[in-house]
Amino acid sequence: MKNVIIFLMAWALPALALAQFSIKGEVRDAETLKPLSYAIIMAEGLNRAAYADEQGRFELDAPGRAVYVLSVQHVGYETFRAEVTAEEAGALAISLASVPIVIEEILVQGNNMERTAQSDILPDFASRVARPRDVGDLFRDIPGFGVVKRGGYAMDPVFRSFRNEQLNVQYDGGLQVMHACPTRMDPITTHVIPEEIEKVELIRGPFSVRYGQTMGGVLNIITKRPQPAESFTIGGNVESGYEFNGNAKLGRIALNAAGKGFEAVLNGGIRDFGNYDNGAGEEIATSFKSYDYSAKLGIATFKGHRLQLGWRQSFGRDILHAGLPMDTDEDNSSVLSADYVARNISPSLYSITFKAFAARVDHIMSNTLRPNFMATASTSTVDALTLGGKLELSWLPTPKSQLYTGLDVRSISRDGNRIRLVKRNMMTGAPIDPPMEFTDLVWQDARINTLGLFTETRQFISDRLSLTAGARIDLVSAAVNNPAPDFAELYPELNTDAEWNFSGNISADYRLNKGLELQLALGRGARTANMEERYINHFNIGVDDYEYVGDPGLKPEANHQAELSIGQQSGRYRWRLAAFYSYITDYITAAVDSTLPRKYMPQQEPKFSRRFRNIDAANQAGFELEGSLQMARHLTAYGSAAYTYAQNLDWDEPLAEIPPFAAALGLKYERKMYSLDLKGRFVARQERVSVSFGESESPGFSVFDFKALLRPLPGLSVGAAVLNVLDRNYYEHLNRGYRNMPVNGLIYEPGRNVALFVQYGF
Repeated sequence: MKNVIIFLMAWALPALALAQFSIKGEVRDAETLKPLSYAIIMAEGLNRAAYADEQGRFELDAPGRAVYVLSVQHVGYETFRAEVTAEEAGALAISLASVPIVIEEILVQGNNMERTAQSDILPDFASRVARPRDVGDLFRDIPGFGVVKRGGYAMDPVFRSFRNEQLNVQYDGGLQVMHACPTRMDPITTHVIPEEIEKVELIRGPFSVRYGQTMGGVLNIITKRPQPAESFTIGGNVESGYEFNGNAKLGRIALNAAGKGFEAVLNGGIRDFGNYDNGAGEEIATSFKSYDYSAKLGIATFKGHRLQLGWRQSFGRDILHAGLPMDTDEDNSSVLSADYVARNISPSLYSITFKAFAARVDHIMSNTLRPNFMATASTSTVDALTLGGKLELSWLPTPKSQLYTGLDVRSISRDGNRIRLVKRNMMTGAPIDPPMEFTDLVWQDARINTLGLFTETRQFISDRLSLTAGARIDLVSAAVNNPAPDFAELYPELNTDAEWNFSGNISADYRLNKGLELQLALGRGARTANMEERYINHFNIGVDDYEYVGDPGLKPEANHQAELSIGQQSGRYRWRLAAFYSYITDYITAAVDSTLPRKYMPQQEPKFSRRFRNIDAANQAGFELEGSLQMARHLTAYGSAAYTYAQNLDWDEPLAEIPPFAAALGLKYERKMYSLDLKGRFVARQERVSVSFGESESPGFSVFDFKALLRPLPGLSVGAAVLNVLDRNYYEHLNRGYRNMPVNGLIYEPGRNVALFVQYGF
């Protein structure tokens, strides 16, 4: 027996010696040769990582294998990826090249030192074959989202139960363009053109404090940016599209140039969309025209520093809103921005980022095409000015931690009047000659100013576990400088309050075996009441037929959310499941107030107004599931599903305007020269509706789209799509209908539509 044991050990010991060895080496800056002490080293097939020490040295234990695929990551540097043999693994010398400074992004995909809890980066929307009418239209395909539709223009995303300012919508890493119209005919999504979007970043829930007050999530819409080059280059692209249903036309051109130390891009486009027919052949009033142009200039002032300037203008004309009592004659916006980034300041201070912007929106509305124009002609001219800035410092206090500190400011001011010409007696119908003219104060020259301080850190506890935590405090002051007499009488103590809001979060990211990743996040996000909720004075805001009255004394609402997500990605498949629960305190809603009679056209129903108020609590819960599977070399199946349950706990009824359960399934066949995509979207009946807001149930539906893309020549792409292949006559639950609409008071979606698209890059 003893001889047998000795024999087995003699064979086993050499095998054990090969079964485990160390991958060792140093990581340095390719140009300066300084050690990079916070690099992350990973080997393909291992569920653990190593971190370089203060001298850039690392050691990663690994089972014996002939070849490893090693990757090394570091903030601000290109990822190193190469095959390493067992003979080389004991003394590696790895040099990382710095990457160009990117200002627009708030998240960096695939970089563990920059990942934010509950974050996701959505794919490039610009590659779509069928061009959307509006940026808001893009969000229909993202699990958990719905879209409030007022027409073909001015679509607003709704995520879970959150909408309007409950979502922090920005673009290019912090720019905000606040709407001027109280009925949101001009949200931020109307001032960016879909063809200009490169991608969208999403942080679900109140799990980051770095980007302003965040209650339900952050949406960062990234526009196309100049690409760096070592020597002078110039290029661009032209594109055009056409849709048969609605006679929709668009054209766009972009030019870019880059050289040693600079990048520039200039682009502009025209969009002309007509009214479309629904699946029953009835015309839906959704036409509009828009024009836009923008420019970006990036300059590398010296090594590690970058200045970027941006300018954008967009113009909307003759916009019909099937779901609102007025249409838009003009919608104009101008945005000026400046960003400066300096990085590698010192071993502990990684970067300093400064951002400043100014955005102005001018908006003109009228009821010229509405039936009530014969009795009363109304024209509203409103404007909004948004000023903002942010200073952020990024620290690397230890090799396994990262810290952000900073402050941001934002100031919103709005003003405008509505001119009413009363041409007929409301009681008798007799003409009034000359018409009686009245001036109504829309915004009463209102302002909201916010100053925020924040800190956020991420700690790498082990090769599998990291923790993120953040805290934020905001000082909010609001004022109305030209109150209407009845509003001042209703609230005699105007402009006397300031509020402090606190937000915070903590999350854990744990890598399990077999490539599984688990995230648990807890957060509190506070939101101050917006200008409509504070200062609107007997105006319809598009939700229903009531006049709405604000309350300057509203408390800020706060979302207390827990979210658990798990996901996995391999060579053939990927999937992600997120489940969430929110408890919302001091929820802001509006209730009918029998002490506030209707102010305008008092003989018209409803006789009383709604006043904004806080309720004690509301909640929501739900999930989102998405994934894909490579079924064959060029064939991929993909799908998603999402559901949100939301309840007004005080009134014991569902919250209004919650997207119903929705799912999607698709097949995509992709080759180098062409790709084909067939997708079905399935939406359930929404039976959970708010009785208090007169909300109606909506039927379920299914709709199928087919898209094809051909790349016959380098730089040339030709696309075609058949949308709503089966010509379904359907409408989304969040499509808002106006009572004067001819089609059952509902905004139906387009029937069958054929879209063509061509793009050439040079």
